[in-house]
Formats: sequence, C-alpha cells, structure tokens
Amino acid sequence: MILPLSAVWLAAHGAYRALGFRSRLLKTGERNAHLYDRNGRGSAPPVLLVHGMGGNAAGFLPIVRAVVRASRRVVAVELPGHGRARLDVGERPATIQECAQVVGAALLDAGEPAVLIGSSLGGALSLFTASALPDNVVAVIGLNPAGAPLIGAERESVLQAFRGGSAEVALEMNRRLYRRPPRLGWLFARDLGRHWASPPVQQFLAELGADVPGIDPAMLESIDKPVLILWGEADRILPAASVDYFRRHLKRGTVELVESAGHLPMVESSAQVAARITRFLGDL
Repeated sequence: MILPLSAVWLAAHGAYRALGFRSRLLKTGERNAHLYDRNGRGSAPPVLLVHGMGGNAAGFLPIVRAVVRASRRVVAVELPGHGRARLDVGERPATIQECAQVVGAALLDAGEPAVLIGSSLGGALSLFTASALPDNVVAVIGLNPAGAPLIGAERESVLQAFRGGSAEVALEMNRRLYRRPPRLGWLFARDLGRHWASPPVQQFLAELGADVPGIDPAMLESIDKPVLILWGEADRILPAASVDYFRRHLKRGTVELVESAGHLPMVESSAQVAARITRFLGDL
C-alpha cells in the first residue's frame, strides 16, 4: 500500500496540538504564514523554528519537547505554501525574499527578542534576519544552513536533488538527505516526488538559476550575536565547503559537526542535537 504524504502532515499537526501548541495564521502583506505557538517551561528567551525548502514544522518534532523545556515560548513557523500555510487558488508561490519578510514578521510578532533556529534554507533566512533585525535577535542556531556559495557543479547538484516528479527521484532525494534513509520511505515516495516538484519548491529552485554567491561575508560578519552551526557531516545536499565559509565569516560563530547525521541532524541525531541546543539556550 502506498501512503499519502498528507497523512504524515496530519499526524504532525496532531502531535503539535497534543503538545499544547496553538495553530494560527499570521498575515504578512499578501502572504499567510502558519504558526504553532505555545508558552514554554524554561527560562531561556523565546525560540522561533524555521524550516527549509519544501519542509514544514514536522521536521522539528524530534527536538521540540526539549526546546519547550528550555525556553519561555516556542513558535514553529511554516512559510507560505508550506505545511498549513496553503496557497490560495491562483496564488503564485512566495519568493525567498518574501519568506525572509515572513520570518521577520514572525519575529516581531513574538513581542520580544528571540532565538532563531533554522534548518537549511530556514538557517539562511535566520542568519539574514539576525543581520537585518539585530535588536530583535538574541542568537541563531543553524542546522545545516544554506547561505554559503553555490557555484557550478554544487549549484547543479542542488537543482537535481530537488527536481522531484517521480518516486525514483524521491528515493534518491532521501539518500541525499539522510545518512541512513528511512526504511519505509518507499511508502511515501510517490507523493514525495510530487511534493518536490510542487510550485513552492520549484519557485525557490528558479531563484537558483545562476551561480549563488552566498550570503555576503560582510553581512555574516555584522552579526554580533552568538551563532551555533550544527552540521550533519554526511550532508549530500549542500557542499561541505559551507562549514569553512561559516567558520571564516561568522564573528561570534561556532561550527560543530554532527557525525551521525546528514542534512537534517535534528531528525537523525535528535537526542544529540536537542542536548546541544538546550545547553546553548541555557548559556544565554
């Protein structure tokens, strides 16, 4: 039996609700973002969780309990066209710039300075926001963040990974996302192929139509708040050279390798990542 991907997203929604999160929309200009929002049980500053390209809040479920225990408030942001922030009929997909505006709006909606935790593209958006809104950001945690240069073969590799369209391509994507691909991934492969080929994902890919120089080094160097990068070293989506790029240009950055994980360390090494995030939040 081939299972629909919607069943996974529905289960994730139920999990957030069972954990006490409110589900609500946030209007940003002409766009809707979706937020899971709840008070935490800790003393650390509020945390905003920002997913990557084609992802949604489900990716943070393996670590969200630990974040709730550590922080005063936790908000998981779903970007326009992702998760429950569905596009209206005829609505064009959001650009990366529009998604950056959504992250900024969610940060201001929090009402006080917060820690941004971003995965992949969400990591790049978090670093950009820390530079653009420094008074509203306490710190940044990037989980295999995008933002380093993507040039030539490395850019083409990303385009190929996210092209979608078939079950076979989706299974290949799983082999690149994970150090140990999920054994039951084939159950959802057909829908995953459609998902990676969806307009919101393909909009982001269209913006990679030429070599990407990465986040301006001067912008990274301007971030005067603590930054922790946790990099799953088995990542076969983003180039390993990203590690050196962030180490060179983040003035207050620490880059640590997660040996047992690929592109989604919060999923594959959730206990290790949750413990390191908890320690980082406690130090704040």
